Amino acid sequence: MDLRTVRDELAVCRERQNGFTLVEALVAMLILAFALVSLAHLFGVAIFLNKNQGRDATKTGAFAHDKIDELAALAFGDMTTNVTVNPPYPANGKGLSAGGSIPPAAPVSSYVDYLDRNGARTTPVNAFFTRQWQIADESTALKRITVTVTSNRVADVRSAPIAVLATYKTQ
Repeated sequence: MDLRTVRDELAVCRERQNGFTLVEALVAMLILAFALVSLAHLFGVAIFLNKNQGRDATKTGAFAHDKIDELAALAFGDMTTNVTVNPPYPANGKGLSAGGSIPPAAPVSSYVDYLDRNGARTTPVNAFFTRQWQIADESTALKRITVTVTSNRVADVRSAPIAVLATYKTQ
């Protein structure tokens, strides 16, 4: 092969490689469109999950604080007030008697209440939140009150929000 033949072959190759074909461009655009639609869907799901998770996390903290306030308002020696129901509280409960449980332990009767999405007490079947508390006698003049609120919503990607608050009550 001489130099002129090589030069002619190169010229022919250059003429054939002057851009993408229409089919190649359409396939590339189709792949790009599919990727962008998938990404947009992913952003939508992420926004939805973050909004719900944040709202539930905020409510668990507020509901835990409310229960701490209810329990702290009882007299130190109160052993009969039923704080699992709406006020006025009847005298058929445990008050600040030592007992109760916090998750992951099962709820103990008289130391648990169930809340709807707005924080009103409801039945376990209709509950959006479970509120458990535990009273521990640290000494004769000191009680530790621990309250845990758990969201009952099913979280597909993350664990359900939980808030845990603790305080001490003295005589």
